Amino acid sequence: MIFLVRIILISLIIYLVMRIFARFNALMNDPGQEPGHDKGNHPGPGKKKISKETGEYIDYEDLGK
Repeated sequence: MIFLVRIILISLIIYLVMRIFARFNALMNDPGQEPGHDKGNHPGPGKKKISKETGEYIDYEDLGK
């Protein structure tokens, strides 16, 4: 049982270290891109993801009841 837990923990540590090196390598290959952000998923300047029909957010404290 202890041997199985030891194998799982060592595997997890190896996985995390390899993931750190992979992110570091990706950052070194493309220094203009921030880690964790995809280029195609974010709208450009002036583009909205929320439709105009949704309305504006009003903070609950601003409501005068």
